[in-house]
Amino acid sequence: MKNSIQQIAENFIMNLQEYFSEDREIRIDKLENELLEKSKSCAAEMAAAYVEFLDSAVLNDKRGRRQEKYVVVRKNDMRRIQTKIGEIAFKRTYYRNSDTREYAYLVDQAIGLEAYTHVSNGLGLALVDAAKDVSYQKACEKVYNGALSRETVMHKIRQSNVEVAPAASVKRHAANLHIDADEAHVTLVGGHKSIVPLISVYEGIEKQGKRGKCREIFHISEYGKKPDEIWEKALNRIESKYDLSGTKIYLHGDGGRWIQTGLDWLPNATFVLDKYHKNKAIKAMTAGLDKSTRKSFDNEIRTALAEEDTRFFDELTQSIANQQPNRNEKIMDAASYLKSFVHGISICEHDEEANNGGATEPHVSHMLAGRLSSRPMKWSKTTLERFAPILVTDGNINFENKQNGKIESKLHLKAVRATRTAFKCGKTAGLPLPDSIGTLPVLKAGITTSLYKALKGLS
Repeated sequence: MKNSIQQIAENFIMNLQEYFSEDREIRIDKLENELLEKSKSCAAEMAAAYVEFLDSAVLNDKRGRRQEKYVVVRKNDMRRIQTKIGEIAFKRTYYRNSDTREYAYLVDQAIGLEAYTHVSNGLGLALVDAAKDVSYQKACEKVYNGALSRETVMHKIRQSNVEVAPAASVKRHAANLHIDADEAHVTLVGGHKSIVPLISVYEGIEKQGKRGKCREIFHISEYGKKPDEIWEKALNRIESKYDLSGTKIYLHGDGGRWIQTGLDWLPNATFVLDKYHKNKAIKAMTAGLDKSTRKSFDNEIRTALAEEDTRFFDELTQSIANQQPNRNEKIMDAASYLKSFVHGISICEHDEEANNGGATEPHVSHMLAGRLSSRPMKWSKTTLERFAPILVTDGNINFENKQNGKIESKLHLKAVRATRTAFKCGKTAGLPLPDSIGTLPVLKAGITTSLYKALKGLS
C-alpha cells in the first residue's frame, strides 16, 4: 500500500521548500519545467494511492466478494501504466470467480484498464495527435521525452477510431456545394504503390486579402474501401450537415474512375475538371514547341475546349503531332484526356460558380501528402486504414476499449464510495490526517507571499 495521501502532499511541499531554498539563481524557464515535473510526480503518486486504496476496499469487502463469488488468488501484483503525468505504479489483487472460473484483477476493471495495456488512453491520444504532424519517433520525443517506442505510437493508431459526428439538429442549406476529390500517392511496405483518397466539401471560396479560404470545409478520407463505399460515407456525412434540396453540387477532380463514381451518388452534381490537371495536359500537348508557337497553340486549345469545338481541337492536335512526330503518343494521350472531359472544362465558361472551387492539390498537400508521401516512408495497409481518417478529422478520436470504465457491480460501487470517502477525509489505509503541513516554516512565518498562498491552499 502506498503512503497516505497526506504523506504524499507533505513530501511534495517539502520538496518545493528545498527547491526554493537552494542557494542558486532560478530562471523562469527552468522554474516552470522543473516544477511541472515535480507536480506530475506528485499527481502520479496520488493516482497510485487511489488505485491501491480502491483495491484494498474490494479486498476488505469480504461479504460483497462472497456474494459475487470472487476468491483471492494472489496479492500485490505490480502493474505499471504510462500516463500523461508519468508512470503510475500500483499493486493489486488477482481473483477467480468460483462460478465462471474466470480470473480477473477487479480494480483494473473498476478503472477501465484493459489487460496488457501499458499506455493510458490520455497519453495514447496525445501520441496519435502528435503523429498527425511528425514521425512516430518525434511524436514520442514531443509527448513523452522519447521514453516510448515508435511501435507504441503505431499500435495506438491501429487501436483508434474517429467518432462519427452526430447529425445537425438544424441542417444548413447552401445554394452551391463544391466537392474536391483527389488522392495522395503512397508507398506500401514491400515497395508497392497505392493511393489514399481525399474528399473535401465546402461552400465555395471567399477571398481574404490575396488568399482564398474554403467556407465551412470538412474532409473525408478512407483507405482500402471501394469507390461506392467511400462515396456512400461522404454522402451520409454531407446529409448529416446539409439539407440538399435545391443545392447544386460541383464535383472537382482529375476525372479518375473512383472520382466519377461520385456522380452516381451525389444528387444534382456536375463534374468540373480541375485546372491543375487541365493545364498539365495542355502543357503536355505543346511541350517541345518554340515559345511563340507554344503560346499560340495554348490559346487556341483553350478556346476550342471552352467552346466544345472538338473538330477544331482535333485539327490542332494533329497539327502539333505533325510538327513533333517523336512525341506523337504523348500528344495524343494528353489530347484524348482533355477531349474526354470537354464538358467539365467548358462549364467554367458559361457557369461562373464552377470557378468558385477546385483546390484539389492544395487539399491533398495540406491534409495527407505532408505526412504520408512527401518524405521517404513506407506504410502498412492496416495502419493506413486507421490513420487516413485521423489525418483529416475535425472530430474526436477514441480507442477500441473493452473496459470502458463503467462500473456496474455492487462490489465495485461500494469500493468506489469507500475510496471517495477516504480521500475526502484526507486519509488512506486507515491513517488519520496529521497536522504537520501547517507546521512548515514558510507557513508559520505568516508572511503573505506567492509561495505562502500556494502552500496555504494545499494545506
